[in-house]
Amino acid sequence: MDAVNPYETVLRALELGTATSREAHAELRLLIAEFGPGLQEVRRAAVTALACAAGPDATADFAALLSDPTRSVRECAADVLYNVGDGRAWEEVFAYYQDEVRRRGPRRAGLPYAMPLSYLLVQAESGSQGAVRLIGFLRQEWGRLSAFEREWLGGNLPQAAPEGPPPAQVALPTRAHLDRVGASAG
Repeated sequence: MDAVNPYETVLRALELGTATSREAHAELRLLIAEFGPGLQEVRRAAVTALACAAGPDATADFAALLSDPTRSVRECAADVLYNVGDGRAWEEVFAYYQDEVRRRGPRRAGLPYAMPLSYLLVQAESGSQGAVRLIGFLRQEWGRLSAFEREWLGGNLPQAAPEGPPPAQVALPTRAHLDRVGASAG
């Protein structure tokens, strides 16, 4: 991208977010792939616009962005996955979350409520293999979770605590519950 005007490019990304054509989706993907000074906001705007334009069809795009070198782009991708993604990215989101917890530990910056733990919860069914793995991970790494995460879990999934019932018996919160909690927190 030559002589990028970030302001105009963000506006272009937002404009493309209302488009349904494959060409618009391709242009958004090109904006997401751009790197350089001043492009972080452009990339996040393009991720959000792609979520609006393509919805769950872009789940694989958002999952791939979980390994992006730019933290804010990774977080934006995790957020849109919760909002529009389908269950196809569960393994990638779980790996991303595990890495966040294990590598950064309890002192890392708190993640907004919808990222990525909420996605994992709403895309797994209570008692499923994924739910059992997630609850097992949370219990194993309880001390590495941030204070925010432990508090959030206490209010939304208290059975996830180490002294909770067997993982297969933990009832996961629904999307409606998490959306209600998120709306009241904001």
